Amino acid sequence: MSFRGRLRLFFALIVIVPMIALGIVLFALTARSETGKADAGIAAGVRTAIGIHREEAARAQRALDRVVRDPGLRRAVARGRTEAAALRLRDLARGEIVAVGLWAGRNERIAGAGSSSAVVAAGSELVTREGSSMILTVSVTRASELVTRVAALTGLDASVSRGGRALASTLQGRGFRFPAAGDIGDFEIEGEEYRGKFVRIDGPAGAPVELGIFSPTASLSEQIANNRLLIAAFLLLFVLFALASAGYVSRALTGQIATFLEAARRLSRGDFRRPVPLHGNDEFAALGREFNDMSVQLEAKIEEVESKREELAETVRRVGDALATGLDRHGVVALAVRQAVDGCNAVAARALPLARGAFTSYEVGAVIGELEQAIETAERRVFAIHADVGEELLGALEGDEGVERTRRAVSARVGEAHAVSIGLRSLVDGPEYLGAISIARHGSAFSREEEELLEYLAGQAVISIENASLHETVERQARTDELTGLANIRAFASIVERELERSRRFDTPLALVMVDIDDFKEVNDTYGHQQGDEVLAQVADVLRNLSRELDAPARYGGEELAVVLPQTDAAGAELLAQRMREAVEALQVSRIGGRGSLSVTASFGVASVPESARDRSELIAAADAALYRAKRAGKNRVERAPAAVAEPSSPPR
Repeated sequence: MSFRGRLRLFFALIVIVPMIALGIVLFALTARSETGKADAGIAAGVRTAIGIHREEAARAQRALDRVVRDPGLRRAVARGRTEAAALRLRDLARGEIVAVGLWAGRNERIAGAGSSSAVVAAGSELVTREGSSMILTVSVTRASELVTRVAALTGLDASVSRGGRALASTLQGRGFRFPAAGDIGDFEIEGEEYRGKFVRIDGPAGAPVELGIFSPTASLSEQIANNRLLIAAFLLLFVLFALASAGYVSRALTGQIATFLEAARRLSRGDFRRPVPLHGNDEFAALGREFNDMSVQLEAKIEEVESKREELAETVRRVGDALATGLDRHGVVALAVRQAVDGCNAVAARALPLARGAFTSYEVGAVIGELEQAIETAERRVFAIHADVGEELLGALEGDEGVERTRRAVSARVGEAHAVSIGLRSLVDGPEYLGAISIARHGSAFSREEEELLEYLAGQAVISIENASLHETVERQARTDELTGLANIRAFASIVERELERSRRFDTPLALVMVDIDDFKEVNDTYGHQQGDEVLAQVADVLRNLSRELDAPARYGGEELAVVLPQTDAAGAELLAQRMREAVEALQVSRIGGRGSLSVTASFGVASVPESARDRSELIAAADAALYRAKRAGKNRVERAPAAVAEPSSPPR
């Protein structure tokens, strides 16, 4: 996603989404607010209607007081004459009195007169001579009058009903049933929605009256819709303004970023001449100044890198030399000396060997005059015998792994020449000083950092020398029989293959002599295996001593030995085998324990290429067969393999 796209997404997350959420909340709050206002108006209307009801009840009470004092009615009630009381009530139901009634209980009317739509009655208890009581009710208000007055004062629709039957309502000409009394709520009348509240008002007798205050919800919905439209328009204007602002900010930001991007591309192409233009003093201007400073520093660094490139190339070359001479002790030491001269700013250096074969002497620069004297003085101090050296050598003999291969560098000065020398000590075959590496220069003495570098290089050189020695030792052990010191069976096979290839290439003969010590098992059984090993070792010495430098004596296995004879035919090999047999027969092997000596003999089998065989397996098999013929013929003799029968050539077609 592009930066501009991310800005738009960020704007949507922090502006559009919250505005949508705000709109949803405001829409919900608008509905609740308008509904609350409507409910508050309905509740106020209910309180007004109850107040009107109380006023009408007070009027009815005054009329009731006059009716109660009527003598005829009182006599009729006292004597229990219901008919007379009913006739008198009809006479009284005139003027402002809308309806009168006489009740034996709250719900049993026994006499009455006036309109059935009368509401808001006042009541009084009358007692007969027999002691029973009756309730006299008087109403001065018709239901329509009450509804009209309530509607006029509240501005809302009103209704009055009794026992579920509508007595009067502002909704004229409609037949319907109003809901029961309860909380403010919505209801439907002939397909139209209304919202209102109905309250139940008990009278002194008869069914209670349900007084309702309500209004159509169409006006409420219209008001809610208008408010929501206003809110939506406001939010839309805000979003449009925010979009315009965001576009301006986005263009400004992307313009600045495009400037930095173009500058970065110029830097990547190596163009440092055009800095980033600066405008104002804001964060982008500060970033531009930092960017320009970075360009200047980067240009300087590139120049420095260019100046170091040749040094790096030289270092890489020396690393390559180090890899190439990984097992070349002489090359590693020479490389360490050259690196010490360069790394320590020396003008002359040398590697001085002490141990024979450890490495060859090597010099860099002119080691003469005061430089040579300073180096010799430092080297003498390195190899000076004192208590610390003795303790270190003793620790190395005891296997102390903490003993260092190099000690701290020793410095010396002769005139204006300064020298530093460090001894090289190997811990592989016991503590042994291999030699020393020394560096020298005129003028200033070497710093401790330069001495540490020399110590590091010397330590790496010692490790390389030890690795080379270990490699040579392992390689020698892998190819040499431990008891006899001759080539082992693996080396023997390699030698035969190599000499066979040379014989084919240069068309020269190759002979093989197989040797087996006679009655060797009896020697082991009679005198022990140690005595047998001594016999085997001395017979191997005979073969080694009588072999030429290019010959290869080997231990083939057990008491069986072999000698590979390059550039030798079968006759020459037979003569050499006879001399070896006579030398073995003349051996006097000392007894283990020092009491007397033993005499042994050996049998020899001789074969050659191409006379007796063509490849390695045939050559070994032919020599081995000749050896066993010597064994069967009485031992202590030499047998020569017969010439191989040539394969008949194919007849001409």
